[in-house]
Amino acid sequence: MRIRAVLTATLAVALLAATLSALFAPNASAQGVPPPKVFWTIFGTTENGVLKFIPDRLIVPQVPTIVNVTFVNTDPGPGVQHTFTIRSTAANAPDPLLVNTGLISPGQQAFVEFALTPPQNENRILAGTRNETAEVEGGFIKFYCIPHEAARMIGHVVVGGVQGQAEPGEKGVFLRAYWIGLLGMAGTLVLVVVSYFVIKGSSRHYRDHHEHIRRGGP
Repeated sequence: MRIRAVLTATLAVALLAATLSALFAPNASAQGVPPPKVFWTIFGTTENGVLKFIPDRLIVPQVPTIVNVTFVNTDPGPGVQHTFTIRSTAANAPDPLLVNTGLISPGQQAFVEFALTPPQNENRILAGTRNETAEVEGGFIKFYCIPHEAARMIGHVVVGGVQGQAEPGEKGVFLRAYWIGLLGMAGTLVLVVVSYFVIKGSSRHYRDHHEHIRRGGP
């Protein structure tokens, strides 16, 4: 009886320790999850004689993030070509254009994909195997149209510009802490119950009384 109780207590302690270790250990599967991806469609056009991107501001909530841009030339002017381009600031870059659709004619479209990587304040972009610092303007990553940069056909990628994006993560942290607390209390209760029976089973008074009842005593 005593050996069985001790084994039960040992098993309960091991189970509790394993559960808490799994909860507090870093989530290995989460570490291997690829960064989120955001999709934008941007139009290059002319309105009231003004060359522009619509929209001219891309909001990226966090880094790292993969940005997928579909660029569509909707310019009403015949033969007016536009590009979506981000320039690298690397001095020895083999290609100064870090991201570039090339010239897109009216009615056509192209897409580019690039990753924004930490640290955020260095505005790094990973394009293919290149991890270089992108050109900024006003603190934001600048994109522009090559033929019309001088006409201020430009836009910006803003990192962290959406308010309240951290709320789902914070909620997850609180829920995890809640469940850890519940499991901790349940484990403590199990240990108390098991310890009670272990102490009771190992008590000489209990063994003598149990033997007395087994023999038919009151």
